[in-house]
Amino acid sequence: MIAALRRFLRTTSVVALVLLTAVTCAVAVTMTSGPADAADQKSAVTVSGRGPYANLKVTVSQTRNLVNQVVKVSWKGGAPTVSDTTYAANYLQIMQCWGDSPDKCQFGGSSAQDTAGTAGAYTNTRQLTYGRLKDPDQTLPPPTSTGISYVPFKSATGDVITKGNWNEFYDVNTTNETPYARSGPDGRGEVYFETQTALEAPGLGCGEVAAGASNATTGRPCWLVIVPRGESEVDGGSYHSQPSGLLQSSPLTASNWKHRLVVPLGFEPMGNFCPIGADERSTLGHEIAAEAISRWQPALCQSASKTIYGFAQVTDDTARAKLVSGKPGLVFLGHPATAGQVPSGRRPVYAPMTLSGLTIGFFVESQAGFNAPGTVTARNGTRLTGLNLTPRLVAKLLTESYQDGNSRLAPSTAENPFNLARDPEFIKYNPDYKDLEFRSSLGDVLVPEALSDAAWELWNWVDKDPAAREFLSGTADNQGRYGSRDFSGMKVNPHYRKVELPRNEFPKGDPFCQEFPNNPGQLPLCIQDKHPYASDMHTAARAAARGDTLARASWDNTSTPPGYKKTPPQTAGKRAVLALTDTATAARYGLVTAKLQNAAGRFVGPDTAGLLAGQAAMKPSGVAGVVSPNPATKAANAYPLTLLTYAATVPEQLTKQEGQDYAAFLKYAVGNGQRPGVSAGTLPEGYAPLPGSVRAVARAAADAIASRAGTSPSTHTPGGDAGGSNAGSDSSGGAAAGVGGGDASGGGAAAGGQPSAGQAASSPAATTKPSGSPSAAAAAASDEPIIRTPAWALGAVRYALLIALIVGLAAAVSGPLLPRVLPRLAAGLSAWRAGANRPGSEGR
Repeated sequence: MIAALRRFLRTTSVVALVLLTAVTCAVAVTMTSGPADAADQKSAVTVSGRGPYANLKVTVSQTRNLVNQVVKVSWKGGAPTVSDTTYAANYLQIMQCWGDSPDKCQFGGSSAQDTAGTAGAYTNTRQLTYGRLKDPDQTLPPPTSTGISYVPFKSATGDVITKGNWNEFYDVNTTNETPYARSGPDGRGEVYFETQTALEAPGLGCGEVAAGASNATTGRPCWLVIVPRGESEVDGGSYHSQPSGLLQSSPLTASNWKHRLVVPLGFEPMGNFCPIGADERSTLGHEIAAEAISRWQPALCQSASKTIYGFAQVTDDTARAKLVSGKPGLVFLGHPATAGQVPSGRRPVYAPMTLSGLTIGFFVESQAGFNAPGTVTARNGTRLTGLNLTPRLVAKLLTESYQDGNSRLAPSTAENPFNLARDPEFIKYNPDYKDLEFRSSLGDVLVPEALSDAAWELWNWVDKDPAAREFLSGTADNQGRYGSRDFSGMKVNPHYRKVELPRNEFPKGDPFCQEFPNNPGQLPLCIQDKHPYASDMHTAARAAARGDTLARASWDNTSTPPGYKKTPPQTAGKRAVLALTDTATAARYGLVTAKLQNAAGRFVGPDTAGLLAGQAAMKPSGVAGVVSPNPATKAANAYPLTLLTYAATVPEQLTKQEGQDYAAFLKYAVGNGQRPGVSAGTLPEGYAPLPGSVRAVARAAADAIASRAGTSPSTHTPGGDAGGSNAGSDSSGGAAAGVGGGDASGGGAAAGGQPSAGQAASSPAATTKPSGSPSAAAAAASDEPIIRTPAWALGAVRYALLIALIVGLAAAVSGPLLPRVLPRLAAGLSAWRAGANRPGSEGR
């Protein structure tokens, strides 16, 4: 019973993580003494091997201020891995541990993956018995009834699991172990390793703070352990003498473990880092701001005012609804509220706060095709670092038009290529993929389910490209004005032909389900089982970094009732996943970001230079203080999906103290909050520091909020505040706009969300083209906005989206309470677990 409950808690912790990061005061972030130099904060560490591995040097890119993220592990001086298609000998095995002994390491979960013929039978297990192969240095624990001995798993909670390779603390879908890491012909290699906190790995407890401790600056430390494997087995014999010519023993057995390299890992403390009883201000908004806000929160609540700024992650539409309500607080969004949504007399103020971008992040390992030359097969399993995508290629990925983004049995796409690597148009821009083969992968992108302004910007970029529009109209890619005879003749999935763009979601419109007539009890396998939504961009990025497609396509006839269970992550060396995410989250999880083709015909990545050029090319939105992305810009270096996040409020709806607190938040965000780093109070990687002219706009907005808060709207002129400044850039590509909002019923750009007469529309707030966005339609004239549910949803999905909106609003209300309540709940849970400790049951 207890084991089942613990398994339930572990399984649901992934969902809880998404909610907790949205609603709490950044549970996994702490306060440090102050921003340090970014180079010092990254804290890279290099360790050297011993004995037969004396030439091996392993570097971990970051070892302090860790949260759930990805760090780069690179090495040199290793022996080249034997074979380019298997892991026969000479490779590394990497795991996270809460102590320097094998029984405190999270390892063995990957043994549920099918690695037959690729690696030795016990090399990714906790098993210590290998038939005739004996380790003379290993004392065997008591065996199971079948005579098998395992390295026990002693969890940080005190539980001891004596049997099996996985257990209630981790399994194939949650473990972060890297069972096989290949060294190239030059003895070098690299992997990207996910560090897990106690939320993702409760058995390790990394980052936990002792019960009753307060104002902790560090959490429970953990260790990264690297076990090098050579060409000899534990009995001294060669791998050649083993079954199939593969090493067989576990890295946890004594003769292998003694060669380990150990790197200490310092984690940010989990818990409430802010003073108890301090004033609290609620904020909410879209997830593109989440990484920055969670990094700033600890520094802000330790400032002179000691104010706590709670944050709840919600959709842009929910943020707009909050903005125009009677209690706006401070919200973060991509597009301003429409003139029809803003009640008469309300004058929203918008302040640019962060500069980042939307990106397609990817984790793709080289996988040579059958007839690939030797130079290509030699790169098997290495991470690919380049991906060029045009708007038409992105349109193909987002419309289920590749067979592997749909089903190879679906009649709607039966004549189309399997995936990107089989598409001549893709190979034209990515020749390094020519001889590669990705079985059932690279046919689609993991996309979030929720509505968002970022999705609207992506579809707007696609919509502005004539080649993409031609494809979406039904023209084959080898025909029409923008086709090429060298292409395959691929056509858009007919369920997406002439789709209305832009829109603020990603429909999954193909209704195909695979039937199983020879197995009457098996349910049909539908597209959303094989290619599901991610709950948000954070989930998509983390899944891609783990080689996880999130698919539920494995039929389980033993469950009650029978159904499809989650498909395990892809095996090491054969991972290929694309994810739509924001640049900061892509950086957090170590994803490589695709270069996108801009209107000038250049492929540009979302680095700082590309984001700054994209921001400089933004154009007036018709709303004071707000500029909009310009996908049609011919600026050669502009990244086409550059995004500004705006903080917004209606000052007259705030108390004087609220106005001062929110103004202080904004001044920190565009001041010290723009200093890049990894510690609390700094700007996370993936954001570009705001140009000085944009910071000036934000500071002026903060002053307007502080001065107007607690006053009557009638004391201000309808035209808005004077002294506006450039919200674009110092170049001619920028847009001049005042920071103060005007009366919604007034004319001109300063009229608090009312576009000027004749102003070109550039966002859902001004467009007359159907978009499926509630913000695109004018709300009825009333004191509160009318937000309509879009009609695109299929089947039960429409109710899921409605529920998501309701949950978002509930989070806005409960967000300020949870930072106080959660520590007590965590303490209670720890006490319960301590009282319930007992030896664990046998794993699988």
